[in-house]
Amino acid sequence: MKRFKVNCSLFLILLLVFSSFSGVASAKTEVSPKSPASPVHLQIPNLAYDEASITLVWEKPENYKDIVDFNIYMNKKKIGSALENNSGPAKAYIDNFYKNIDKDNFHEKILIHNFKVNNLKPNKAYEFYVTSVNAEGVESGPSNKIVGKTTKVPEVFNIVDFGATPDDGTKDTEAIQAAIDAATPGSKVVIPEGKFISGELWLKSDMTLQVDGYLLGSPDAEDYSMNFWLYDYSTDERSYSLINAHTYDYGSLKNIRIVGNGIIDGNGWKYDKNHPTIDELGNELPRYVAGNNSKVTGNVKVENGKMSPLNLNSENTLGILAANQSYAAQEMGMDVKSAYSTRSNLITVRGVDGMYYEGITQLNPANHGIVNLHSKNIVINGTISKTYDGNNADGYEFGDSQNIMVFNNFVDTGDDAINFASGMGQAASKSEPTGNAWIFNNYIREGHGGVVTGSHTGGWIQDFLIEDNIMYKTDVGLRSKTNTPMGGGAKNILFRNNALEGIDGDGPFVFTSSYTDANASILYEPAEIISQFRDMEIVDTTVRNQGGSNKQAILVNGNNSAGEVYHENITFKNVKFDNVYSVKMDYAKDFKFINVSFTNVKDNGGNPWRITNSTGLVFENTTAAPTDATQKPEWPEDTFIDAQSSPDGKSVTLTWGEATDNVGVTGYTIYKDGEKLSEDYTSTNLTGFTVDGLTPAKEYSFKVEASDATGNRTSNGPEIKVTTSGEADQTAPVLPKNTKISESTTKIPSSDTFSGKEVNVVYTGFTWTSINWNAANDDTGIAGYNVYANGELHGFATSTKYTLTRLQPGTKYNIEVEAVDLAGNKAPYNSVLEFETAKPYPIGAPSFDGDLEAKINTDGTSVSLSWNAANALNQDVIGYRVYVNSQPIKPEGVTFTPINSEMTTSDTNYTVTGLKQGKRYTFKVEAVGHAIKYSKRERLSDVLPNGLFEVSGYRWSGFGPSVDVHLIPGKAKS
Repeated sequence: MKRFKVNCSLFLILLLVFSSFSGVASAKTEVSPKSPASPVHLQIPNLAYDEASITLVWEKPENYKDIVDFNIYMNKKKIGSALENNSGPAKAYIDNFYKNIDKDNFHEKILIHNFKVNNLKPNKAYEFYVTSVNAEGVESGPSNKIVGKTTKVPEVFNIVDFGATPDDGTKDTEAIQAAIDAATPGSKVVIPEGKFISGELWLKSDMTLQVDGYLLGSPDAEDYSMNFWLYDYSTDERSYSLINAHTYDYGSLKNIRIVGNGIIDGNGWKYDKNHPTIDELGNELPRYVAGNNSKVTGNVKVENGKMSPLNLNSENTLGILAANQSYAAQEMGMDVKSAYSTRSNLITVRGVDGMYYEGITQLNPANHGIVNLHSKNIVINGTISKTYDGNNADGYEFGDSQNIMVFNNFVDTGDDAINFASGMGQAASKSEPTGNAWIFNNYIREGHGGVVTGSHTGGWIQDFLIEDNIMYKTDVGLRSKTNTPMGGGAKNILFRNNALEGIDGDGPFVFTSSYTDANASILYEPAEIISQFRDMEIVDTTVRNQGGSNKQAILVNGNNSAGEVYHENITFKNVKFDNVYSVKMDYAKDFKFINVSFTNVKDNGGNPWRITNSTGLVFENTTAAPTDATQKPEWPEDTFIDAQSSPDGKSVTLTWGEATDNVGVTGYTIYKDGEKLSEDYTSTNLTGFTVDGLTPAKEYSFKVEASDATGNRTSNGPEIKVTTSGEADQTAPVLPKNTKISESTTKIPSSDTFSGKEVNVVYTGFTWTSINWNAANDDTGIAGYNVYANGELHGFATSTKYTLTRLQPGTKYNIEVEAVDLAGNKAPYNSVLEFETAKPYPIGAPSFDGDLEAKINTDGTSVSLSWNAANALNQDVIGYRVYVNSQPIKPEGVTFTPINSEMTTSDTNYTVTGLKQGKRYTFKVEAVGHAIKYSKRERLSDVLPNGLFEVSGYRWSGFGPSVDVHLIPGKAKS
């Protein structure tokens, strides 16, 4: 516990690192002994200021129980209180919750600790501090004092001035992008009142996109580029978003703001007119149909070698952009699952250092809502998400990202509200964890999970403070989900002072290793270490009125099929449950329940606890604490095992004395040579057991451990070594007639191919592949199979299937298999599988060595630039873009995007003409890398090898050499 608190302190310090202004120590102030403790770590979140406003956030002091509000001071004068003067979109719903839903004061009272200071003057500094206020109105001393400064009035680029026309039903993509491209550093691109329609847009560094009107995504699939890969090592091809800020040169994009009081609508799904939703304030919320990968297109299918027509007007077709993108991908040859993954998010940010969202309303994404990938220093403040019940419509998603604040938002989503991810499988295991997140003062309704870690947990998700939120009608409150090949997990999470009401899905708290997604099609290398959730605290939290069909207040679902993994060291302290279902825990270890109360348990005969395969549980001052859960069985000191071999040596009968338990021993687990005999822990509930499938004249070690009904088990059970009777087996296994070793195939049914033929395809991974073979036989039994890769032992398989991992991309391998019987006799299969892993995937973007050289030519109006060729990993550098004062030089009629191949030159030199004498210029060069990845085209698998299609990808560097030149004839001045 102490270590966890230290981690939390480090996390809070890290939050200060990415705030824009540092605080100074508060002056010593004399306060009354009755005064509450002062607030701490007052700060201005990253980019949370403009020419007229500054947003403040602060942390509660260590002792905050007597605090009811906070007062805010500017230049030593009080300007308001957090409770009374917060005008963010969550606040009215929070107030209503306590007034009209929590009428009997059951729920935890959350504290508001954010404040927006408006009506400030541009380019001016202000001093701020905050005080705590208790119920008697007594103030604390001041917090740390900070100085914040507004920006100067920015240059404005209004999209109307670039040709965009509101409310005319035409697409304004080119005009909006032209305004963005023209914007100068620190400026603002404004989408004014009115409705504007657009396809994909590309943001750049040091700009604000201010949406005051209605930005509607184009419904046409061709307006969104494909070739977006979620991870370098992923295999599913996706489409880019309505709004994109994108670089693989992580950190080269910086300081982007998306703000305004307008609406960004993804145009993804049709409205569900049959189920209107009225929220807690009497407002009607938009509601979208709940689709899936077949309903999105109205169940189109292959007819006469092509797709049946898509009818968007049919009531069976539930998507709009989601339908058009899924259908277009199926026409290209993808099956329904792969095609469904191509839907666009509303906003996708990749590789940005400094991202700020405020005020905007997001509606109806075709896929996820606001997605941040490989980015740092992200703040989402005071936005509105209304995406219920669009499929996959997460509110805010963070993948492989760090230093995150999410506060003051109203969230009503069709999937998870606030979701965190960290990659998939072994490839993610060495990446930087997703973490350092502070989530507070949000009103979260509907949605699958309030705050969610997973399902992509490969690189770990960690160091969260989740506090002072209302979660109303979500399926789950705190949701941790993964599966065993994913790896990683989540840890170091503090969930405190939250109120959960009407949770109606899997339960208020879920920690599961059994998550599946019926719509997913991505392939990845399985992790070597199974995923796990651990080191969390749920504190000072209330839960009431649980509904739904999956009935548990807390769900813990570990794993025993791929190796035993517990979820462990999770503490519930000062938590109240009322009118909920009982707890269901399986594979929970070292969970603590301290001052946890249950009233009106709706199932299990009123007993709050259903516990299996769990151990090390602690209950203090907790309702109906199960006595069996806190004590494991014990063995008498003189306990021993007797072992008798059968005459043929193929079995051993074990007998032992009984263990004791405070409630009762329910079973015994038998270990052979250190391995449990079966997936289940209980081998027998008797004090004797016959172990079959042994080999004669071989030594074995056996051990017995006792368990109780909860799952507490001994670790000091009796052991014995025994040599079986009979003569040693010296006969090698008998090989099958067909000794062919094959890569595992995926069957593409005839209904899914344009040709109407059933096809078996092979999906070899970048660093992995799966193989299979026919079984060998042996009179004493087969122990398993040795698998060799290029002559080296790779691993041991206990079945006739095996996944080779840790391979090298683009490498040829010879695979051999050797059967091994129980006596250790071996028989090599007389065949070799030859295969090659997928080509290496591109990583990062090109990089440069050396400077940009500039020579002013004798005409005085041109500069000759030269540079060293750029280098790139697993990609070819094919060209360069040259920038003058941040504006690119491009051929006439050409559009530059971060993902296309258009360039200024393919050479490493370029002469810039048409310059003016006496002026200063900044020149910069960026490089592009080109690589091939393969995308699945299942419907064409009879004409494309394994149904894989070559897709070109282009990765532009954001970093590149630059030089400043003062245009004086004959002299270049840097």
